[in-house]
Amino acid sequence: MTPYRLRLTRTELHCPWQNGRIERFFGTLKDRLDLRPVLDGAQLDKDLATFRFWYNRVRPHQNLDGCTPSEVWRGVDPLKRRVRLRRWFSAWDGLLLGERYLL
Repeated sequence: MTPYRLRLTRTELHCPWQNGRIERFFGTLKDRLDLRPVLDGAQLDKDLATFRFWYNRVRPHQNLDGCTPSEVWRGVDPLKRRVRLRRWFSAWDGLLLGERYLL
């Protein structure tokens, strides 16, 4: 497996197209959070952890050939993936939905 190298890259101010991945993440988060009341900081922390799980492990991404970021990170080939178990995922009163595949 090839080791990943992280590198800090700065983008110009007011140029969201230079960092599309994080802009997509925040856009999806804002769309969902706008529909969910936030009662306090503790609930927000829990909700953000649930959202991160859904975004990275449940929601398939079109630009990742229908895989989740977690599958891509682990090097799962979508054409060779063998699903052992499928679990339905629902959170935030139905705002976060999808099937989770356990490989």
